[in-house]
Amino acid sequence: MPQASRRQALWLTLVVAGLVGCAHEVRLVSLSDGTLIKGTTKLWDQSVILTLPSGEILEGEFFSLSNKKLGPDSQFYGANLGAMLGGRVSGRFHGYAYLTGTQGAVVEIIFASDWTGRGFGFARTSLGEEYRVSF
Repeated sequence: MPQASRRQALWLTLVVAGLVGCAHEVRLVSLSDGTLIKGTTKLWDQSVILTLPSGEILEGEFFSLSNKKLGPDSQFYGANLGAMLGGRVSGRFHGYAYLTGTQGAVVEIIFASDWTGRGFGFARTSLGEEYRVSF
């Protein structure tokens, strides 16, 4: 393999590893009052961590919606997820995250993201709150 091709292959490997391994900021904005919740998501281990305004920390994993069926115990059961995500979002990863808190709160997130790990979605909490999600 020529030297230039090796450098390009190494560069591409480093870029992909950086995208996969790095954490992205997650922002949830309340639909009722604009309250902001911040957290992080990591593509490598498919995890999400949020901190509620109360200080409660929630952690969980996300899954592909094509591999996960939302049952009657989900806050999104029976919802039109396509409409919630803004209609056509083809070419994106469609996911679901379930997070549990240190004090019992639950947050569920549905989302669409591109290959870089950037995306948007919608969240509902066990406290009856709804949020727009971006990351």
